[in-house]
Amino acid sequence: MAITINNNIPSLQANRQINKQSKEIGDSFDKLSSGLRINKASADPAGLAVALDLLATADISSVASRNISDGVSLTAIADGALESAGEITGRMSELATQAANGTLSDEQRTALNNEYQQLKSELDRIAQTTEFNDQKLLAQDNTISLQAGTSGNGSSQVVLSLPGVSSSSLGMPANISSQANAQSAIDQIATARDNISQARGAIGASASRFETAYNNLQTSEINQREAASRIRDVDVAQESSNLVANRIREQMSAAMSSQANLLPNLALKLLG
Repeated sequence: MAITINNNIPSLQANRQINKQSKEIGDSFDKLSSGLRINKASADPAGLAVALDLLATADISSVASRNISDGVSLTAIADGALESAGEITGRMSELATQAANGTLSDEQRTALNNEYQQLKSELDRIAQTTEFNDQKLLAQDNTISLQAGTSGNGSSQVVLSLPGVSSSSLGMPANISSQANAQSAIDQIATARDNISQARGAIGASASRFETAYNNLQTSEINQREAASRIRDVDVAQESSNLVANRIREQMSAAMSSQANLLPNLALKLLG
């Protein structure tokens, strides 16, 4: 290597290495302090785009999970009300069967009908007061669609059908004050009771489906966040090793720069 005094190439090269190592040390500090491998889009544009898309989908999955949790709460409220309605129609069936017996007097049927009317009123009260988020569930036949997925198509929808349990919705007879009325009421009440039982079975099946959908969403969300983490998050152990190595290189480059700055002095010795 020629000895010159106008350009100290070894010193310039050493200084370039110092600048390079200083930048890499700064990058390591950014990554370790933030916990992210990608702190700006220019670091890995494609990786950042993929990671952000995965995180957005994970956030949507989280909201869908909450939707399903609301659905589970809704079904629990509806099922509890239907259970009460089933018990009431069961008692009404007993009253109608008793009133249909020809051995009873009109006064006795009147007493049975009074209880029957009270139970009808209770059915109407349950229908009007069973609510979730200010939405009446059983006032009339009702269909509720839950957003249980991450897309807007039908595969992400879960439809829940609820029956009305008011006396009119169930087709309950007006009274059992006469033997004839009581006899015709028996079959009508039995039909209403069967409808309630079928509705409870359907709600139970929907609740089971909600649980499966919830578990699937939870698993999907975890996998999406894990995939995004592998792309975007920093490997602390590896980056710590890089930081130590870059510090050593920086110190070595500084030492070489110091030695390179002594080279022009050799020219003076040649002249002296």
